[in-house]
Amino acid sequence: MKTINIFLPKTLLTLCFFALQSLAYAHDFSVSKIPLELLKDANAVIRLDEETFEILSKSEAKQRNRLVVTILNEKGEDTYSEMMVRHDKFTKITDLAANIYDADGKLIRKIKSSDIKEFGYGIVGNDITDARFKVVDFGRKSYPYPYSIELSYDTRDRNMMSYPSWVPTNNGRSSIEYSSFKIKTPIGFTFRYKEYNGASPVKKTFDTDGLPLYEWTMRNHAVLDKTPYPLPENEFLPRVLTAPVAFEIQEYSGVLNNWEDFSKFYYTLNKDRDQMPAETIAEIKSVVKDARTDREKVLLLYKWLQARSRYVSIQLGIGGWQTIDAMTVAAKGYGDCKALSNFMAASLKQVGITSYVALIKAGDEAENNLDFPSNQFNHVIACAILPKDTIWLECTSQNTSAGFMGSFTGNRKALLVMPEGGKLVTTHFYESEENVVNRVINAKLDEKGNGQLSVRTNFKGMQQEARERLLYVYTKEEQKKWLLSNLELPNMELENIEYSKTDNEVPVVTEKLRILVRNCATRTGDRLFVKPNLLTRQLALPNSSKEQTTDFYLPPSDYNFTDSDSVSFEIPAGLKLETSLPNLKIESVFGIYTVKVEFDNNRLFYLRNVTMKGGRFSSADYPKWIDFLKKIRKADRSQIVFVESKT
Repeated sequence: MKTINIFLPKTLLTLCFFALQSLAYAHDFSVSKIPLELLKDANAVIRLDEETFEILSKSEAKQRNRLVVTILNEKGEDTYSEMMVRHDKFTKITDLAANIYDADGKLIRKIKSSDIKEFGYGIVGNDITDARFKVVDFGRKSYPYPYSIELSYDTRDRNMMSYPSWVPTNNGRSSIEYSSFKIKTPIGFTFRYKEYNGASPVKKTFDTDGLPLYEWTMRNHAVLDKTPYPLPENEFLPRVLTAPVAFEIQEYSGVLNNWEDFSKFYYTLNKDRDQMPAETIAEIKSVVKDARTDREKVLLLYKWLQARSRYVSIQLGIGGWQTIDAMTVAAKGYGDCKALSNFMAASLKQVGITSYVALIKAGDEAENNLDFPSNQFNHVIACAILPKDTIWLECTSQNTSAGFMGSFTGNRKALLVMPEGGKLVTTHFYESEENVVNRVINAKLDEKGNGQLSVRTNFKGMQQEARERLLYVYTKEEQKKWLLSNLELPNMELENIEYSKTDNEVPVVTEKLRILVRNCATRTGDRLFVKPNLLTRQLALPNSSKEQTTDFYLPPSDYNFTDSDSVSFEIPAGLKLETSLPNLKIESVFGIYTVKVEFDNNRLFYLRNVTMKGGRFSSADYPKWIDFLKKIRKADRSQIVFVESKT
């Protein structure tokens, strides 16, 4: 159940979302029929995207989907040249077909059944699943652009806990000629739905057989203008969310009118799976026997869990939602996010500490539509409740500090699963003062401007995440390669690299580097030009100069930070200061930037501090944001000049 959603170069059509009828439609898919406004800035045009979800009962549905895409160039082909259709114990593919058409809309190839490959995941890496995939490969660079591909298939679904959502467009470079989403129900059957961000209102009719039909459509939707700071997708992309009122999956029944209902069903599904072997209980009590506080017990048991278990994603049957019991985890030493979080909560229960598992949508800046209770989660964590404290626990990681959620699960809502029903609570929100880079550099310059640098940097909070990966995942050679690619110093040689970590609730990774930098300063005649800002991040200006007409968004995971740099330059003898920098302070609603410079006894001291604050801002503030960036970039590029002393 632990997933990280990213855009891939292949379109993955997953479990519950797409299925369709055979290719017996009479449509003209010639490129000449595409409205000109849909070709502007597009890599592909979705000519037809029809999705039908027919509910047969609260325990079963069938789906039909037909997708036709005109591919205009290589980037469009990267997106649509291969598609995968998933099926498993609960979802059966009943029909699948695919075609390819030329620019005039004429059929040039019918994909044969023998050309559609199938494979099972089985055990791959850290995944154990009974899912299988049918793979339709339309071929790359096999046809002249433009050409069109068509895919249709039907499925039968017996997992009715989740209904499909409809998000007809994303912020990619595909325009839409026609897209529709239909839900067909039995007479008197009820379900829930809600439209967002300008999605067309539902059209309620009856199908030819007299059954209720709900339909949403989109026509002639051009490629979205690419803005440098878009709002979260759930706040600007048109979408329709749907959910059951009552449902069944295997022998389990549930209702879903609110978040409490959702939590109750998850609790029922996993009830009594926290029983533990006697020898494990004895081990747990031994681990905490010397602990003086409940908080210390939590920290000790979390370290114990990390040492004795490993994460494996398990999706067998109903395993996407029902956890492996604690007895099995104790015996096997592995589990998925549900199983390890359940095991952690069961361990805390043995020492008298209240804790719950929590459902959450994990991923960088992941967003839910919390006003519409439905299955919007992809991960499970644990939460220990102490009298004056709450400790969130990421149980799938063997390195994460207790209480640290970071960019993966911090700054968002989670649904606590409790016996009497759950509630939405907020995980820790990381302010700028917690996401800190504190760097101290001692630089010794020679007469040619080459520099020997000794660098000590403390990375804290979200800013330590990349360095933590370097520490625990990368080899020394890989660390060196990464640093050479990411440090903005030309002509440098890394002579020494060291990493260590302080395991606090807001963890700190310390990086020590020794670097030889050729032309660290620029020597021209009798002058030496020193750019004192050596290693701090450069805040990028947006490529687009278009006026911002809507609110813009600076993701807190990227923009809530504090960078502090203290740089000391040893200047070669015989040089005197010719031109320095004034002390500077720049303030705005987005943050504060300060610089102080001193020169004494052949030493140049440069102190730079910037504190930023992310969030949602009005379009009226956009010119102020650009002005703030420009001033900082200008200050960061400033130089100090030394000249040979004539005395």
